[in-house]
Amino acid sequence: MTLSLLFLIAYFAILLMVARFFSRRVENLKDFFLAGRSLGALPVALTFVASWFGAASTMGSINAFHDQGLSGAWQIVIPSVLSFIVITLFMAKPVARQSFMSQPEAIEAHYGKAGRLLLALIIIASTTVLIGSQMVVAGKFFQMVFGLDITWATVLSTAAVVSYAMWGGYFTVVVTDITQVAFITVGFLILLAFTATHAVPDATAWRHFLASQPARFWDIAHGWRHNIFLTFTFVLAWCIAPEMWQRMSSTRNPDLAFKAGWQATLMMAFLFSMIIVIGLLSAQLIGKNEAVLIALAQQIPHPLLSALVLLGFLSAVTSTMDSSMNIGSLTLTRDVYQGFFRPNASNRELLWVGRLATVLIVLPAMAIALYYQDLIKILWISADIYASSMFFPVVGMLYLKRPGRWSGILGMVCGASVVFISALIQNHVLPNWLLWPDWPYSTLLGVGCSGLGFGVGYWFLQDTNPPKLANTAEPPIPSIQATP
Repeated sequence: MTLSLLFLIAYFAILLMVARFFSRRVENLKDFFLAGRSLGALPVALTFVASWFGAASTMGSINAFHDQGLSGAWQIVIPSVLSFIVITLFMAKPVARQSFMSQPEAIEAHYGKAGRLLLALIIIASTTVLIGSQMVVAGKFFQMVFGLDITWATVLSTAAVVSYAMWGGYFTVVVTDITQVAFITVGFLILLAFTATHAVPDATAWRHFLASQPARFWDIAHGWRHNIFLTFTFVLAWCIAPEMWQRMSSTRNPDLAFKAGWQATLMMAFLFSMIIVIGLLSAQLIGKNEAVLIALAQQIPHPLLSALVLLGFLSAVTSTMDSSMNIGSLTLTRDVYQGFFRPNASNRELLWVGRLATVLIVLPAMAIALYYQDLIKILWISADIYASSMFFPVVGMLYLKRPGRWSGILGMVCGASVVFISALIQNHVLPNWLLWPDWPYSTLLGVGCSGLGFGVGYWFLQDTNPPKLANTAEPPIPSIQATP
């Protein structure tokens, strides 16, 4: 435990020093939130993987495979791989062609200022919940490893991430994400080797493991109806997520964004292959446990290797958390503060607002983390908000020449209304007198209503004076990194 604590102190100290160093290179919001749009494919792929491969991909997936067997792949693994493929094929290049700094800014060019405000509020709500999902696991990590009270564990772990995320912005996120992917890879390679050699050390143990599991353990189709809807929710949300938009927008050109998408897909496939094996074999070593990954790490006899595994897991959690904080800060600063209150604010003022917004975005997220303790449920809530509200408006913006102001507005309002009603019913604020579907089935209703609203606006309420489209062409930006 002492060695693990020293590793964690050194880890956060290094991240803070990196943040302070890169804060000197941040001169404006484009630097703070898009790294000056100067990145090549490999850095973008690495930071994309780091932002994605978080608490649910690690602890959540390992727990799912441990408890459910192969069908656990439907919770995170299958939706993630499908989302990366969709992003690469259909979203990377169109997004990289946009000159807008944020997703709501692009929405305003098509759906007007009201559309920008609506999307900003939706992103803030979704990002807040996503940060909360990472806080849940970070808090449990510090509670289980160091015996802290869950409230203090959540507060301290969040404060550590905020301490470096608020200074260097996206520059810091990219550099630390690259380091964190290295820690993740090393940690899970160690855990894979330990799990495999101890769970099935010989052919006899392997045969016993195969025979001792119930039949459903090897049935990937088990619970398929629930899993299909869960996958549907995640893919629709993740393929248009603001994290994706930010990553693809930070490349120098659309071809690099496309290349980054494929590189990220291959990296995720490699990391998930380790997760699958670790999760399945953990059923041989660990009984019922809400944190199988941490329990496995604590079984490793060598303290240095155990510390590296724990550090790799914490890197996965913090890399997703800092990325979400940066997205929330971007939305509060660019789309709310500058977009509606201080359009002529100076760069210095906006940078300080961006850093303050990084702190502010975590406060409601912490309340969510302390109220909910179900990681997958929190993650689904975040995905539901975005899939139901924004799938049709974002795709319409990218693929329709003039989708019309009212198509986006009605699509967002109809989808968000379903999410709001679902939240009230599922938290017992409203009685379920309409026989409202439970999650994840309610997402289908939300997406359907959003699509209906979008269609009504597109076909019947076209504007005679649509919003003026901003020029998406942008002069080349000098490179600060070589193209990989």
